[in-house]
Amino acid sequence: MGQSILTSLHGRTAGITHRGDMLSKGFVASANEGNQIQYGGPRTVSWFDDFLGDVIADQYSVVEGTDSATSNAAILAGGIGGVLRITSGDAGTGLAADLIEVVQALQWQASNGGLSAQTRIKLGRITDAYVFFGFTDVVTLEAPIISAASADTFTSNASDAVGFMFDTRMATDNWWATGVAADVDATHVNTGIAPVADDYTTLRLDVDSAGKAKFYINGVQVAQLSGAVTAATDLTPVIALGNTSGTTALTMDVDYLHFAMDRAVDGDAV
Repeated sequence: MGQSILTSLHGRTAGITHRGDMLSKGFVASANEGNQIQYGGPRTVSWFDDFLGDVIADQYSVVEGTDSATSNAAILAGGIGGVLRITSGDAGTGLAADLIEVVQALQWQASNGGLSAQTRIKLGRITDAYVFFGFTDVVTLEAPIISAASADTFTSNASDAVGFMFDTRMATDNWWATGVAADVDATHVNTGIAPVADDYTTLRLDVDSAGKAKFYINGVQVAQLSGAVTAATDLTPVIALGNTSGTTALTMDVDYLHFAMDRAVDGDAV
């Protein structure tokens, strides 16, 4: 049986039911802005994975370059609290061989509003490395946004993508806030923060229904982009790891993945 608010907070937007349960008319979230998990329900589509157990969920697709004999994505044996370890290829011939991506289906859109992605990761090393975390528009192998290998310039392989990029072929080896909308690059932003090998970092991005994105590192806003992605484009979450030139495989440990989006209102087509 459904419950109604008995004792209200803030004009009956939230409160306590007659059984003592908490009830909210909006979505429920934990933690502060910039480091927040939204829970699914009638108002929110949500995915959270702590990588407990010994196999990854079948909602993921693991897409690998030509050096797939070396690269893999698997639950780390003995990883306390659940850890997904992603390992790149080690051919040393570039991302076509040594890139690996974990994606889902094209079931997410910025147009709904409240689109967000969050993870906590650590890199085994920060040399010869490429990382992208966020959303992109294909589920096949494609590094969404990469260094153009000349100063701090970019090449966008995706037509629509938004996320954090780290690429040691950049002149400035920091996390960059990046986006591309219908093949038009946003003004990418250097966050001024570099990853540290073997140290965990929390990355989060929030995208509104107009395609504007906010980026957070360890709970602190570090960038904002307008025109970061086309609002109505179907997107997949993506976390990508690539060995850009070295012949030693690169590892990335993923503590959790979280994605959320507002559910469209009744009467809409989606």
